[in-house]
Amino acid sequence: MMKILKVYNNNIVSADKEGSEVIIVGSGIGFKKKPGDLIDKNKVDKIYTFESRQQSQLKQLLDRVPLLYFRISEAIASKASEKLQVQLSNQILISLSDHICYAVERKRKGISVPNLMLNEIRSLYKQEFKIGLWAIKFIQVNTGIALDENEAGYIAMHIVNAMVGSDTEYTQISKILRFIKDVQRIVEEFYSIEFNEQDLNHARFITHLKFLGQHIFSKESGHNEIKVDDLFSFLTKRNDRILECVNEISAMVEHDYNYVLQESEKVYLMIHIIKIIS
Repeated sequence: MMKILKVYNNNIVSADKEGSEVIIVGSGIGFKKKPGDLIDKNKVDKIYTFESRQQSQLKQLLDRVPLLYFRISEAIASKASEKLQVQLSNQILISLSDHICYAVERKRKGISVPNLMLNEIRSLYKQEFKIGLWAIKFIQVNTGIALDENEAGYIAMHIVNAMVGSDTEYTQISKILRFIKDVQRIVEEFYSIEFNEQDLNHARFITHLKFLGQHIFSKESGHNEIKVDDLFSFLTKRNDRILECVNEISAMVEHDYNYVLQESEKVYLMIHIIKIIS
């Protein structure tokens, strides 16, 4: 038995479920209802649980953003979860609803906001960007407003954000993208090569850099070093220039991102780079 705590509109209410506040979405679930009324289970479409901080944000959102944008965000999040086979943080429903609402308003006013990381997003987060392209078509069908690829990129970043963690900010994702680009540039210039984005080894390298970037920019103070002395020695003997390349990357990371790569992290970089240049 769930009791209504607050009615946001005809289709969204908050309710008490076993002592915790949840958000319930369903057609007509809040129609002519008031706090204290029982929830009609037959009208329940989805139940969302949010952290206390998120609940406050959601309440503010629902007070000023039309329900349409929340339902659009639901559909996009569902599409992303299905296509990427991942579970997304419910935070995306808040941040994406807010973003889409303002993006549509800006478009109606003729205001364009360029996405400075669009090329990197398109290249490094291909699947998320494809979902972003699907999303802007879905938004057009439901609002009549045609958003451009800049917004597809922003939506892709929201999806990445929801996968990395609910506390990850756009600024951190942007840093990760820049970090990947910086490392790629050093390797390409050092070996006078151009990465083949269709190559599996390149894809594995990018995935590794994403996780390394997430660690570098996380709030964690550190991690346990893995002993790789023998492997380090083996790799540097196998390729006499690899150490010079990785040391150049390490110097850049320390100077630009204030992080000192440990020996194990250098070894993993060596492994991926050797596969690419071999």
